[in-house]
Amino acid sequence: MSRVPDHLDPISWIALVARWVEVARASRAIAIGNPRVRDSIAPLISIEANTAALRELTRVAEQDRAHARALAELSIRSAAGELDRLWRGEEWPEELHDACSAAERALRHAVYAGLEELVVTGDAPFEVPEWSGVPTDCDGGSAGTHSGDDDGSRPLRGTLAAMQPGTIAMPGEPVAWWCGRPAPRLDPADPLERRSAAEPLQVYRELDDRGRFVADRIASIEDDVAAGLPLLTPLLLDGVRIGRFLQPRESWLAMQRAALGERAVLPVHR
Repeated sequence: MSRVPDHLDPISWIALVARWVEVARASRAIAIGNPRVRDSIAPLISIEANTAALRELTRVAEQDRAHARALAELSIRSAAGELDRLWRGEEWPEELHDACSAAERALRHAVYAGLEELVVTGDAPFEVPEWSGVPTDCDGGSAGTHSGDDDGSRPLRGTLAAMQPGTIAMPGEPVAWWCGRPAPRLDPADPLERRSAAEPLQVYRELDDRGRFVADRIASIEDDVAAGLPLLTPLLLDGVRIGRFLQPRESWLAMQRAALGERAVLPVHR
């Protein structure tokens, strides 16, 4: 079998979907007697093919991914509308429900195609410094920050979450994740590893009844977790500003140190 290239040509999204259409068709090459079920096969194949292609979105050039997501959403919505028309007033087969649910999940996750993260290495906590190349303005002001992207002269782009400067991150925790934009810039000497990420994560810091830090928990942002203070601030979603840091670094760092007390390292759970 020939190796599939990591990046496809400019018509790669069309080619990607077409390949999955053929796969879906081959898996349903059995004649079906029920006319309504038979008429549902074409929209079902469209939904399944776009869902599968979305899971391979990193094979599309980065600059083409937003357009590919838009095409996928239009195709999925159109096919789901056709199924709704066919089954109006009737209970949908479970297979159709499952296919539409999987498509919705794939559309949500597709915005994170090509996700990367910075993770604390070693055995010691890491005090997050001021970020560079990140929109980090806050109510109290923050040195070296701006509301633009990279050098401040270009519009915001991509998806980004990062820990507030001054956060005391524990070993093994992500301090930032991003896609569709340049990596956040810190000192190369910082104990951080840049790596690919399977999904966007959140770090929750548990507090006791006196406001002291007890432990951290790392979980998917889609998990239903209410485990404490979320440490990663969502800043951008597909180029749209959705959040900002709320405190200057020094005041946030002082609060972190006070809440840690005599504890140097917190246990981290997953």
